[in-house]
Amino acid sequence: MKTLVSCRADRIPVSGGIPSGSQPGSAQGAADGMAPASPNPAVSPRWRRQSHRPATFRRTLALLLVAAATACAPDAWRPDSRYDAFLDQVQDRCGNLEVGDRRIGADLIQGPDSYFLDLTSRYFHRQISPANYANALAGTFASDPGSAAIRCILAVPRSNDPMPMPMPPALLQ
Repeated sequence: MKTLVSCRADRIPVSGGIPSGSQPGSAQGAADGMAPASPNPAVSPRWRRQSHRPATFRRTLALLLVAAATACAPDAWRPDSRYDAFLDQVQDRCGNLEVGDRRIGADLIQGPDSYFLDLTSRYFHRQISPANYANALAGTFASDPGSAAIRCILAVPRSNDPMPMPMPPALLQ
């Protein structure tokens, strides 16, 4: 009979390549001093801790998602009739033009593209400059900052504009 050495340096008798006590029908496991693992949560405090982690993790994840959604588009939660009027003008004047391969009216304003609406809202509320708006649109939709569609959007007057804003020189090229 051979003996195997386990990680704990215990000697396990082996006969025929199978450790004794691990053969089917053998009840030696409990006799070796090794009790079978108990699924009873009262016996294992570690099991209890792990079972509560997923609920805490889910709550934390839900709070983070709500915070992220709120931070992405701060004006998306309240109506803004001036911005809606601006979008109507953009759609009327520029709706058939394309930024990259996406049509302004059908794909960007009426479609599910929240990035375009968020970026346009920041431009409308003067949180970003016309040049930054043009570069962001061009970079996102694989277009040119001086394309006809972007120039058309920039030519639509925003509210409280005494007169239409002149185009940045870089966009007039």
